[in-house]
Amino acid sequence: SIKMADEGKSERTKLVTKDGSTLAATFITAPQQNADGAGRFSSKAGLIITCVGSAIGTGNLWRFPRILANNSGEKGCLQFLLAWIIFLGLWSIQILIMEYAIGRFTRRAAPMAFNHLLGVKSTWVGGWITLVNFAMTCYYGVIVGWSIYYMYYCIFHPLPTTYEESSKIWKSFAEESSWPVLLHFIGTAGSALVVWKGVESVEPAMKVMIPGLLILIIAAFIFALTQENAGSALAYIFTPDWQLMGTPRLWIDALSQNAWDTGAACGIFLVYGASMTDQMGPVKTGMLIPFLNNCVSLMSGMMVFCTVFSTWVKFSPGGDRKDLLKLLKYNGPANTGLTFVWLPILFSTMTGGRVMASLYFLTVVIAGFSSYVACLNGTTQVLVDWGVRREAAAVVVGVIVFLLGVPSAVNIHLLANQDFVWGSALILSGLAFVYLFWRYGSLNFRLNLLNEAGGGNDWKLPKIWEWLVKYVLPVEGLALLVWWIVSTVRKEKVPWYHLGGQSLMTALLQWFAAAVVLLGLNLLFVRCRPRITRCWTSLVTKQDDMPTCCCRRKKNGEDAENLISMTDKAGDQPSTEYNTLRN
Repeated sequence: SIKMADEGKSERTKLVTKDGSTLAATFITAPQQNADGAGRFSSKAGLIITCVGSAIGTGNLWRFPRILANNSGEKGCLQFLLAWIIFLGLWSIQILIMEYAIGRFTRRAAPMAFNHLLGVKSTWVGGWITLVNFAMTCYYGVIVGWSIYYMYYCIFHPLPTTYEESSKIWKSFAEESSWPVLLHFIGTAGSALVVWKGVESVEPAMKVMIPGLLILIIAAFIFALTQENAGSALAYIFTPDWQLMGTPRLWIDALSQNAWDTGAACGIFLVYGASMTDQMGPVKTGMLIPFLNNCVSLMSGMMVFCTVFSTWVKFSPGGDRKDLLKLLKYNGPANTGLTFVWLPILFSTMTGGRVMASLYFLTVVIAGFSSYVACLNGTTQVLVDWGVRREAAAVVVGVIVFLLGVPSAVNIHLLANQDFVWGSALILSGLAFVYLFWRYGSLNFRLNLLNEAGGGNDWKLPKIWEWLVKYVLPVEGLALLVWWIVSTVRKEKVPWYHLGGQSLMTALLQWFAAAVVLLGLNLLFVRCRPRITRCWTSLVTKQDDMPTCCCRRKKNGEDAENLISMTDKAGDQPSTEYNTLRN
C-alpha cells in the first residue's frame, strides 16, 4: 500500500493495475514539479554530464589508487580489480537504477521517499541513507581542500622530484599546519553557494567543467603510460595474487570502493532522480554513469602506479621489490597521501610539468567540488522536503558540515577512521534500498517505477532483474558483512573489541549509535505526530520573518503546508491499494 503525501498536486505517474479481468491504466498524483524545490534538468545531456561530474571525484582520483594499493599483494592487484568489477554489475548499477527510479517517482530525498512508498514507520530507513551520506560529506570537504592546496602549490612552487621531498611537503601540510581547516571552509562555502541556487546552477557549470576534466585526466594518463618501467606497473596491476581472494577485507573494500566510486546508495542520485523529467530513463542512466566513472578510476590507479614504478627505477635501480611495495602502501595514515605524494613527481619529469600539474590538480578540485555539491545537495533536499527554504537549508547544512569536518581537517587519523566507518556503511545503505524493494513489491517496483513509468524511452527490465535485486544483492551484502565480522573476531592481531582507527568495534559502535538515534526520532514522530507537526509548521512559517537577502519570501502562501504536515494528514486517511498485473 502507498500513503499519498501530496494530494491534488499532480505530475501524472502511470501505474499498471488489475481491474477484474481487464487491464486499465491509472494515474495517481505525485508531487508537483514546481513544489518539490529540486528543479529539473533541461536535457538528457545535462543530466548525463551533471551525474558524471557528481560521480567522478576524489573517490576516483584519490581513494581508488590508495585502496587498490592497500589490497595489492606481492604478485599483483588483479584479485582486487576482479572483485571490484563484480560489484559494479551485481551491486552498484542495480542500486543506482533503483535510486534514479525512486527519485523520479517520488520527487523527494531518501527519508520522505521511503515515507511516501512504505509509510511513516520506514522513514528512519531513508534517514540512514541520508545520515551515511552526511557523515561522508563532513570529511569530504577536507579532501577537496587538499586538492585546492596542491593546485596552489604547483602554481607557485617548484615540483618535488624525489619521494622524500614530496612526502615532506605532504606531511607538513596535512598533519602540521592549519591550512586544511581554512581550505575546508572555502570548499564548503563554495559548494553551499551552488546548492543554494539549485540544480539550475549546477547543470551549466558541469557542462563547462566536466569535458575539460576528462581531457586533462586522459592526457595525464597517456603521459604516465610513456614513463620508464610503466610496462612493469601495468603487469603488476593485472597480475593476480590469488591467496588474497580469501580475505574478507578485500571484498569489503571492493564493494565499499565501488559504492564510493559510483555514489551508489549515498542517496545523491535519488535526489538527482527527483530532477529528471519523464523522458529521462533510470535504466540507461544507471548503467552508463557507473561504467564511465569506473573507467576514470582505473585510469587514475594506472597513472599513480606507473609513476611509482618509474620513480623507483630512477632512484633505486636494482632495489628490492619489497621496498617498492612499501612506497605504494605507506603514504600517511591509511595511505591517504598516495595520490598527493606521487603525482607531483610524475609531472616534474614532464616538459612544462608545473603547468600540467597545476591543470591536473585543478581537475581534481573540479571533480571533488562537483561531487561535494552533490553530497551537500542530498542532505539539503531533506530539509527542503520538510518545508525549509532551499537558501536557509543550504546555509544550515553547510555550517554543520564545516563544523563537524574540522576534527578530520585537524587530525588526519580521524579522517581515515571516518572514511573506513562510513565507506563500509554504504553496504548497509545498499541493503536499505533492497528492503524497500521487498516491502514495496518487486513486480510493483519493476513495472510502476521503471517499465511503465516515464515516456517509454528507457530500456525495459526483464523478470530476472527482480530476482537479482531481491535475492542476489541481500545475500552478497549480508554474507560479506558476516564473513568480515567473523574473520575479524577470529584472526585479527589486535582484539576486535579494541577501539582504534580501523577496528571492527569502532565501526559497530558508530553504526549502532546512528541507528538508535534514527529509530528514536522515528518512534517519537510516530507517537507524537500531531504535536510535532504543529511545532514544525510554526517553525517553518517563521521563515517569513527572515531577511529577503537570505530567503525569498513566499508568494500567495505557497509554502503554507510542508511535507510533514501533509504526511500527517495522509496518515489519517485510508491507504490506496495497487495490485499490479503479473506478466
